[in-house]
Amino acid sequence: MKKRIAVLLLLLILAGCGRQQEALSPVYSDWSKLTPYEPAQTIYTYHPGYSENGALAARDDYGALLPYIGKYSAMDRYVIEALPFYGLVTDKGELVTDPVYSRIDFYDDFLVLYRGDPSGDSGGDAYAGGTFSRTLAAPDGRWAHALTGSYYIGNGHGLLLTAASDGSLDLWNRDGEIVTHFDGAPFTSRFGKGFLWGEEGGPFIDWPDDKVGYVTAYYVDGEEQEQAIRLYLDFTNGTVADTPPAGYPSQMYYTTDADHTPEPPVIQGCNYLQPISDKITGETYFYGLYRDNENDYGRYALFDSQGKLLLENVEPTRYETSIIVRAGLYSSVENGCFCFREIDGNAPVFCYTLRTNSD
Repeated sequence: MKKRIAVLLLLLILAGCGRQQEALSPVYSDWSKLTPYEPAQTIYTYHPGYSENGALAARDDYGALLPYIGKYSAMDRYVIEALPFYGLVTDKGELVTDPVYSRIDFYDDFLVLYRGDPSGDSGGDAYAGGTFSRTLAAPDGRWAHALTGSYYIGNGHGLLLTAASDGSLDLWNRDGEIVTHFDGAPFTSRFGKGFLWGEEGGPFIDWPDDKVGYVTAYYVDGEEQEQAIRLYLDFTNGTVADTPPAGYPSQMYYTTDADHTPEPPVIQGCNYLQPISDKITGETYFYGLYRDNENDYGRYALFDSQGKLLLENVEPTRYETSIIVRAGLYSSVENGCFCFREIDGNAPVFCYTLRTNSD
């Protein structure tokens, strides 16, 4: 246990998720205000759209979907002790799918479901190849599409890009429609055959709005270039150009998450705080290892953006290095169950007994 907590603390420090502040801020440490902890027990119902085999059925009555961990495959890896398998559940505790997904990525307007080898072997890169099958869906499940032979590239401004093995691109909107297609030929002629979008050194794509995409690459046919190759994608008509359109600079300028994340509050006994945002409610929280004294190993706690203590029994699981916060709920592992509890009140909403692949 000591080793596990020390490793998790080291991860938080290395990630630079927060830093001790010198400015004065309110400090809250009245632990008596917390809702009493209740032991976990199996709690869930089945949604009418429940799919045992994990094929998400598109429906408009799910509400907010959340990823839960339902089983795992033991792995002999440094730091990560087990590889989790995920399913989908509603914010009301209704089971939507069994835990059959190797990975679920949630974005502002999209989610991507990955299914792989149940033994825990990914068989290749989760983005560009391997044995994964992928499904692109709305975060509330109102639409879902299999990405046969395609993989995720990036998202933003209500759009998402996927790529195929021939280098072609499809641009999706938040309604699950392909609004623009880019043929692969203009890209293979510049980067060579067999390239993969998003690989190290490029080509990779980003965009400042919903009209123009910026492509940058440092390799052609595997050979490093002295100067980056830049292309510009017109999202409105699917054309590719070597020069930016009128009014756009030659290089895209970026802002970082730090530009939008509130400064972590000052909390006595908690020097490193990890920001975590609820994409449904828009609230930003902070969690970190709280210590009463230097001899205390500490416990993980969740605070609001002002430093008010919300919950004490919040701890990263051995399957994840961070908690899941979504739709006013937070994740925990209790008595062999993966649970979601209400941030406001700490009442359990969903608890699912964890099992291994051999169960």
